[in-house]
This record gives sequence, C-alpha cells and structure tokens, in this order.
Amino acid sequence: MSWNQRGLYDRDNRYAFSGKDASIFDGDGQLLSTIETFQAQVNFTNAQYQPLGSPIQQEFMAGYAVTIAATNFVVQSDDFQRQIFDFFVNGRHAPMWTISSVIHGYDGSEEQVNFFDCVPTGQWDIVNLTVGDILRRTLNFHVNQPPDLQKLLTIPS
Repeated sequence: MSWNQRGLYDRDNRYAFSGKDASIFDGDGQLLSTIETFQAQVNFTNAQYQPLGSPIQQEFMAGYAVTIAATNFVVQSDDFQRQIFDFFVNGRHAPMWTISSVIHGYDGSEEQVNFFDCVPTGQWDIVNLTVGDILRRTLNFHVNQPPDLQKLLTIPS
C-alpha cells in the first residue's frame, strides 16, 4: 500500500475550509447574503445489463440530475420570494435562476461552479415560523443545464 502524500494530516489543518470561506451569488453577481446552507448534489441513473454467458451484471450511466437544497434565514424578503409569488398570481412562466457558488481559498485561489436554469422543485417554505428561533426558509431547485466549473480550488504548497 502506498503512502497518501496528499492527505490532510501531512498539511497544516488550518487550511481546512468552512462555510465562512464560501459565497453564493445570483446570476447578476449579487451576493445572496441570507443563504445559511447550500448543497448541490448530482444523482446518477444507471441502466443494468448482463451480457449473455457472463455471470457479472454491468451498468452504464443513462443520465443524471443536479439538485440544489438551500436554507436562508429571513432578514428581508428576497428575489426568490418575490418571483414565486408573482408566479402564483400570473402563472405564466415558472421562475428560473442562475446560481453561482464560490469557495475562497487562503492562497487567493477560488472554486467557482455556476448552475443555470434553476427552477423550483419539491417543497419550499413560504412561511416557516418558530417561536424563539431565527426564521428560516428551505428552498429546493432542479438544475436544468449541466453545472459549469469555472475555477478549481488549489491548496497552499
């Protein structure tokens, strides 16, 4: 077994990133300052097959879906809320957003991923009231275009 030369234990652990090192922007480059949690995930769908005479089942990727789950704490109503309610009233076209996530590296590097044509999916919190707690809204998006990796994060040497 070979030695893991890139493991975190051979680096200074002060370089581990936290949520304080990340930012979320809308398509206009405006900081979405009320976002508390943000998670983008990909779900792969595979098709199985078993060639004649072979004992092993194999799979190939048939497709994938990208989703975003976010929680924002309520400071003021945001553009998400305005556009959702506009859709409720007018009902012509569902709102669609571009969302960019950025992780800011300590050496000045950044990892930036853009998500295009994000539409509401699943459950959204319109009003979520809890006595004695910070008000939060849960938002879920389906991403209709492939994510675009703009920059890769690097580690200090």
